[in-house]
Amino acid sequence: MTASRLLRHWFTRLVAPNRLIREKYEHFKELLDSDARALDLIADLEAPIYGYDPADVARVRVLTGQLVEAVRAMTTSLYDMNPHAYADLPGALERIATEISVLVTQPPLDFGPPYVLSLDEAADHPGQVGGKAANLSIVRRNGVATPPGFVITASAFARYLRDNDLEKEIEKRFEDVSLSNNDAIVRVTGELQELILAAKVPADIADEILRAVEDLNLGDRHLAVRSSALAEDGDITFAGQYASELDVPPSEVLTAYKRVLAGKYCPRALAYRVRHGLTDNDTAMAALVLPMVEASAAGVVYTFDPACSAVGGKAVGVYVVRGLAAELVDGSATPGKHYLTREPEPSILMGCVCESSAAVSDEVLCELGKRAMHLENVFGQPQDVEWAYGPDGLTILQSRPLQQEQDREVFSPEEISVAVELVSELDCASPGAACGPVHHVSSGADFRGIPKGSVVVTSTLRPALSQFLDRIAAIVAGSGSRASHLASVARERGVPVVVGCESGVLKDGAVVTVDAAAGKIFDHCLPTIMARNLAAEKTHAQVRAENQALAACSVRLSLLDPEGENFTPQGCRSLHDLVRFCHEKSVAEMFSLVDRGGRGLGRSRLLETTLPLVMYVLDLGGGLAPEAGEKGPVGVSALACIPLRSLWAGLADERVAWDESQLHVDWEAFDRVSAGIFSKDSRILASYSIIASEYMHLNIRFGYHFSIVDSLCGDLPGANYVKFRFKGGGAALSQRMNRLVFVRQVLEHFGYETVIKGDMLDASYMRMPAAETAHALNVLGLVLAVTRLMDVKLADSAEARSEASLFLQRFFPEENA
Repeated sequence: MTASRLLRHWFTRLVAPNRLIREKYEHFKELLDSDARALDLIADLEAPIYGYDPADVARVRVLTGQLVEAVRAMTTSLYDMNPHAYADLPGALERIATEISVLVTQPPLDFGPPYVLSLDEAADHPGQVGGKAANLSIVRRNGVATPPGFVITASAFARYLRDNDLEKEIEKRFEDVSLSNNDAIVRVTGELQELILAAKVPADIADEILRAVEDLNLGDRHLAVRSSALAEDGDITFAGQYASELDVPPSEVLTAYKRVLAGKYCPRALAYRVRHGLTDNDTAMAALVLPMVEASAAGVVYTFDPACSAVGGKAVGVYVVRGLAAELVDGSATPGKHYLTREPEPSILMGCVCESSAAVSDEVLCELGKRAMHLENVFGQPQDVEWAYGPDGLTILQSRPLQQEQDREVFSPEEISVAVELVSELDCASPGAACGPVHHVSSGADFRGIPKGSVVVTSTLRPALSQFLDRIAAIVAGSGSRASHLASVARERGVPVVVGCESGVLKDGAVVTVDAAAGKIFDHCLPTIMARNLAAEKTHAQVRAENQALAACSVRLSLLDPEGENFTPQGCRSLHDLVRFCHEKSVAEMFSLVDRGGRGLGRSRLLETTLPLVMYVLDLGGGLAPEAGEKGPVGVSALACIPLRSLWAGLADERVAWDESQLHVDWEAFDRVSAGIFSKDSRILASYSIIASEYMHLNIRFGYHFSIVDSLCGDLPGANYVKFRFKGGGAALSQRMNRLVFVRQVLEHFGYETVIKGDMLDASYMRMPAAETAHALNVLGLVLAVTRLMDVKLADSAEARSEASLFLQRFFPEENA
């Protein structure tokens, strides 16, 4: 097919050059349409790649697929414009498209057994049981008391999806998911939860689960069915994002399991994993099944808790509530707090304020600290440990890496001394400092309306707020603690959180600064925060770490210099490079649309004008008004081509004096042939223009110099351009160079980019709105009109620069006042 297209191109070029011009223009228009689409898609794709708007990999896959097709359309159009020059282009695209396909394709989930593992076995299968179950298995192996239990593996989840034909349904819905599209997140998660709950647990897996429940010998005890996704409770905690089903009758374990799987697709969990650059398969859901623990008190332990300033923040923090710890971690309860030394055998730190809402003996507290410090040594880093205490003694329910504190903002003594303190003695749940307008929320329905950059005031630390942390500068709560799930996620994200502020203290809309580490709120935005925010606004976008390879072959532009040796199909490293290459080369193809002999202009028509020049126009469609008819000369008033009308307004400006005794044609060609036997309107000597409604290719000949102008001026700013080449003259080289100094100074004043090589100047004006492009063409027309014989008048470059300044003052006095 390639050979036949190449043959057809050469045949048309030889026998029907007029048709070739028309076909090339049609391919050019198609390429520009594809160029606009490709640039829009690049902007859409940059949002998730640079982290402006993180999105699910399914959306990234769709966007890259659409971008590949847009670039394929561009490469096809450019190839059709000149098959001989761009034979390597399709291969370059397929090379890059293959790289992208590998990067955006998820490896399939393993749906083979085992489907159920005992808690004792779980530590040997971390890729099947998830972080929560694997960690608890390690705790158990190291002699620390935990409940018995078992894990329903990630492979069981994969079978659940496959056997119920849910994989494609999930993939299709995730194509709309990005963090900015909250409506899509709510809609998609609702649909997916319905699909999950309506499906059936595969029969063989259901049998294994029921047998494992029997093996627990529960008696009359109920079960806890807890999430244990593959990425959960590791470097990224997923604290409070997934569902746990408590107090489940053994007969309802399968129903509870399905609810845990459906919880994988709740809005906050989906937003959380997208924010952290994880795919749906990265977070395949396992479930940890444990007997319910009878507890008179429960809570969490932080093995490194900076809240106790008496020991420089180096303490074990124990947070206690009555019964089970559900109200503690969901942020609705304010716990009792105790602090211990960070030693293998901890003791109570009496210098720290202790608030107790539950009767837990000092002996139990010290034993709890001892076990927690042991687990810190086992895991090699500070731990966040969930525990319960009851008739069976101390039981560890969970251990995960503790989210470390961020460095607090340091305010100068001077700014603190003059700051107006609104609230003090608040508890720090997540350190840091931020400022913004106060925005009160009272229910989950309010969360979607949180303005970006707000200081959110709420009654409790609700986990659902974690979905909206992108919008939140800081959180001020009435109750809760740093042991809550929301506080844990806020620490991951560096969002300051304080607790203990009374209702009504902060007025809606008031701008305040929250200094969480100090437990204070100040009026207005303090200078340190303002300076930090300003610096952040000036920071250049950085590609997210997980997207580096994808950025390199999709949106990153490395092909910068059209004159460089690597400006070739082989030099293209990304789809953006190919877009740049195709656009640049397509404009170059149109710039050299017709050779100097005017081949292909056989059907052009003489333009009747009062200016002393000869010009022919060839209309490709829409360049002439209907009243111009089909044949014969046409008047300037019949020009409908936007670029030519704009340029002509400059050429024919009444402030420019034309010598009507001298006809402006190609004098060099005239000297070359038969001593002037041609008529004054000969096509060989004339200027010519190929036009359409928004396109112009102009070769204009003034004496011994010629100019080419190629331009598109329409509604799509990204497609608009002016390309200009100016060369030659009748004077000596030094004088011709002086004229180029004049032309460059004027054009650069109006935003053109210019390059001079010898006695030739190339200029370009790219991707601007129609009005600005038309103005740039008008300026160019004026420049062409006043520089016809300027080369013989300019003595040196200083005079050229002076003439340029006078030109600007004469023709554009308002812009140069």
